[in-house]
Amino acid sequence: MKSVSGVAVGALALAACLGREPAAPAAPAATPAARSFEDAESLFRREPRWLGGDAALSIPLGADRTLWLFGDSFVATTAALRRDESVMVRNSIAIQTGADPRAAAMAFHWREEAGGTPASFFPEAGDRWHWPGHGMRLAEGSLVAFLYMVERTPGRGLGFATDGYAVAVIDDPDAPPDAWRPRLVPGPRAAFDAVPATAVVREGEHVVALAIRQEGTHEGALVRWRARDLARGDPRGAEWWAGSRRGWVGAAGLGEGGPTFVLDDAGAECSIHFDSFARRYVHVASYGFGATTIGVRTAPALTGPWSAPRMVYRPPESDGPRPFVYAAKAHPELRGPDRRDLVVTYATNSFEFGDLFTERGARALYWPRFVVVRVPE
Repeated sequence: MKSVSGVAVGALALAACLGREPAAPAAPAATPAARSFEDAESLFRREPRWLGGDAALSIPLGADRTLWLFGDSFVATTAALRRDESVMVRNSIAIQTGADPRAAAMAFHWREEAGGTPASFFPEAGDRWHWPGHGMRLAEGSLVAFLYMVERTPGRGLGFATDGYAVAVIDDPDAPPDAWRPRLVPGPRAAFDAVPATAVVREGEHVVALAIRQEGTHEGALVRWRARDLARGDPRGAEWWAGSRRGWVGAAGLGEGGPTFVLDDAGAECSIHFDSFARRYVHVASYGFGATTIGVRTAPALTGPWSAPRMVYRPPESDGPRPFVYAAKAHPELRGPDRRDLVVTYATNSFEFGDLFTERGARALYWPRFVVVRVPE
């Protein structure tokens, strides 16, 4: 059994490695453009055995169903339903039914090994495992989800590193998740530092994703595929945005400089969507590291120009002891208290892993938190 104690140090180190957020720009700390949405947070407590996770990306499936993708997740292994009697799986999922998270149903899923031990929904491959990126239900029928591939690097850095990405293709997403048989297809290797895909949108016949630089500042580039290629599990035809003069170019034609980075600080985790009220593209991310603030950028096109971030919400956990607050992203398919509200989640953690097992920590930390944001026009 992979016990919590066996992955505690690694999980926190990996989160620190992959979860480093952009440095906060010179801007007001916060504005009254957002507010807590605590009434919705019972959504993540619907399954007694699921005891918290991070990442929290969402993909509309149609028919009032939403797929949630979580990173490292606690799953109880005893009737006590305690984190210190749990397994931390590398990823898990849930299906939400209903657009309003305050009243929606939520069914969590993970896989089980022989003997019933909880296991990651998207399985490990030896010492390599998958953390979720974003994805999309295609009009062509399939569901595609991007997954970060992570490998151990003993004695180097934090002992972990992103090792490219894979595309999970699910041919019948209307079936119960326990019946899904994802086809995991490794994405092509690039000679430059930009890994898809933490934010995915549809533009015409293409699926466009944000690819984020992993080393140093998390700049964001754009990569696209024909939707029909992804639907059959073929990511080889990727084209990268190389600026207004060159347009979309295959990786081999980019040269040593790589793609154009359209966001100077995209965040290690973030979201992008087209907002029908603002009539612009909206980028949401956590700004800072440890203690963070949620910021919003807008642009008339995916290729920009993107505005400077507007700081809209300071999570109260950022002012607590040993704060580790990250992974803000929007969920435009969800319904907030007001029709103009944009529903956003962020992740809560601590730089002292043991804090997650205290009475307060088990109740308040390592659960996704909800806020609602009024997007600036």
